[in-house]
Order: sequence, then structure tokens, then C-alpha cells
Amino acid sequence: MYEDAQEIFGYLPIRRDTSENDYINHLWQSFLLLEKADRRGDKDENGFAVEDKSLFMGRSFAVMPFHLLFMLAIQYKVLRIYKEQKEKYELALTTKNPRNGEKDILAPESPLAIAFLGESEIVDFLKIAGLSADDARSIKKSIVRYRNDKIAHAKGYIEQDIETKITEYFGWLETLQTVYRQMNQNVADLWLSEVEIGDDMEQFLEIHFLDSCFSPRDFGDIIGTLLEAEQLDFDQWSQVVNKGLEMVRLMKK
Repeated sequence: MYEDAQEIFGYLPIRRDTSENDYINHLWQSFLLLEKADRRGDKDENGFAVEDKSLFMGRSFAVMPFHLLFMLAIQYKVLRIYKEQKEKYELALTTKNPRNGEKDILAPESPLAIAFLGESEIVDFLKIAGLSADDARSIKKSIVRYRNDKIAHAKGYIEQDIETKITEYFGWLETLQTVYRQMNQNVADLWLSEVEIGDDMEQFLEIHFLDSCFSPRDFGDIIGTLLEAEQLDFDQWSQVVNKGLEMVRLMKK
């Protein structure tokens, strides 16, 4: 399960500030600690098989930090809506009435500010990007309501099939990635409209990535479009490739 769960980083931004990065790392390490409870074949530091059954009882709760990673991935996507479709974001907020401590959602600078909205409200914002109303309802039912009704409160629920649940989370992330493909295409088209003959594409991409919320999956869509563009000369095409390789190395750190 560990190897599959690592795919969550494909949906989280390549670049994030220190507080966001620390939060992600804490969630991921919490997930790993609980996920280890399923590794009955593991050995301790002395090479002996782990026999303490108490170590195997936390596995069911690994879904909770993973749920938060999922929601954070969605909050980054909502932040992209604010950055790229600000008028639609602001229109959607007209039905909200944030309290004083929640004013950051009016002009969010971090995905963490988006959490001032309820999880169901966050999902509804994804309809601006093209998520269907049916899919939004399904996410709220299978993910948000699951979290509220089962794992977020002391109701005695223990998740017995965490692999299936995590697969479900990834299914919805893949659906959202498909929805965002058009937004990624729009970004690539906009960038291409700004590129001029002789522009240094590595510098161009560096500047445009500084304030972005692009995940590796978004990055792949955008770079793919740039590499297919006929207007780039060979030097510029090579610079895009070099920047792409640099970003890949950054993702692996």
C-alpha cells in the first residue's frame, strides 16, 4: 500500500512554502507510521521479526491523515481557481458569509486558508473548473460524509479495508485531473501567447512557476503542450526540456 499511496504527491504542488511543506510532511509521516502497522513481516533494528500485536492495531486509522492529504490536494485546486478564474471564485463566495477570522478565503494566498470553508463547500467550488454536479455529489457522499459520519468522531467505526478506500480517493483525484486538463491547456496556450522569438524559456518557466500551484500531473500536461508547439525554435524547445528535467529532479527530493 505504501508504494501506491506515494502517488498522492503527483497531485500536490511541486512548489510550496515552508508551512505547507511541513504540514504535508507531518501528514505523510503520520500515514506511514500507521501504515506500518500492516507490515507484519517487518523486522526491528536487530533483525528480529516484529511480534508485538499492539503495533498492528493502528492501521485502520491511516485513512485519516490520507484524507487530509486528499483535501489539501483539492484545496490547491480551488486556490488555482482563485488565481486563474478570480471572478467566478468571487461570485461563488457571494453565498458565503465568512466570520472575521475567516476573511482569508476572500483573497486566499495559501491553500490552508481554503479550509475555512466546509469540505462539502470546497468540493462545490470544483464545479467552477468543470466538475459535474453528479460527481460533486458523489465525492461529498463517498468521501466527505464518510469522514464526518465514520472516522472523524468517536462512533466506534474501524476501517477494515483501507486499500479499497485509498483506491477510491485516487479515483476521484484522477477524475479531477481530467477535469483540470482544460485549465492546464489554457495555461499553456496563455504562456505560448506571451513567448517571443529569442526568449529564454528556462527563465520564462521559472518566473511563471514561482506563483503557481501546479502538481506534477499539471506540470506534465503543460510541458507536453509546450513541447508540441510549433512556434518554439530548437533552442527554446531544448530549454523547455531542461526545465522539465529540473522539475522532475525537484519532485524526487
